[in-house]
Amino acid sequence: MIKTALRYMRLTIEIAQHPLHRKKPIRSVLNYYRWLASAILSPTRSIAIPYVEDSVLQWTENSGSVLISARYGLGEMNDMAFCLHLLRPGDLFCDIGANVGTYTILAACGPKCRTISIEPVPATFNLLMQNVYANDVSHLVNAKRIGIADATGTLHFTSALKSYNHVTVNATASTVEVPVFTLDSQCQDDVPNLLKVDVEGFEASVLRGAKTTLRNPKLLAVIIEIAEEHLTRYGSSVHQVHDELRSAGFEGPYWYEPYTRTLHPAGTGKERQFNHLFIKDMQSVCDRLTTSDRYQIHGSSI
Repeated sequence: MIKTALRYMRLTIEIAQHPLHRKKPIRSVLNYYRWLASAILSPTRSIAIPYVEDSVLQWTENSGSVLISARYGLGEMNDMAFCLHLLRPGDLFCDIGANVGTYTILAACGPKCRTISIEPVPATFNLLMQNVYANDVSHLVNAKRIGIADATGTLHFTSALKSYNHVTVNATASTVEVPVFTLDSQCQDDVPNLLKVDVEGFEASVLRGAKTTLRNPKLLAVIIEIAEEHLTRYGSSVHQVHDELRSAGFEGPYWYEPYTRTLHPAGTGKERQFNHLFIKDMQSVCDRLTTSDRYQIHGSSI
């Protein structure tokens, strides 16, 4: 019981001290626990929680990324703020490894841009579509239940690991077979302005099948998850992913400061954990960042 109390105490402090909540820490904490209680008491174990602007996310017990959004507003604040500030109406955002759609809904309901949203696991894809329909953005979101790799074919994905499902070579009762395509084949008629890749270590394969897309000048930036322990699962490395992006004309990794709207070389601390931000046209990117509208999240603006 003491361990549980301490865990909730730490969580309460984290919520109160999050940058989006510092002006209204008590209200932010109370909101989270109110939503948590509502989700537990709901017969369906699902409720809609406020998100960016007037959007909502469907919070179910299988949506770990939505749980994080309920706590902090923006679970990956710097990268998500970068998306909000970079994108414009009419732009195209490509969300590879969309999960339940936290980035997809952010892009479609914040800057109201078009989105290609790719999620291979059927149960997770269904949650993604719940969020698309709940926000009435099906006209902006082209959701595809496929995988992205370096060649067309089929791959097996785990299906019982919630936000951590990934490509596997072992077909079991808890895996699903999914058709996979190259990103170039999916973007040959419409290249995105911003690309986000979060595929639990399979990033190098995604990039190898995206050489034409990556070299297109329309693509301004890439947000890519890079975790060494996940990459080694497929025989790749951080350096290999970085080299693939740099050979296509990108610079980085960078770290985005949303309140000053400035980009900084990523160091070796927490700002370089997991997601890495690569930029191609620095001047165009900076111009967009500094002239973007502000967006409302959990009663704060950014």
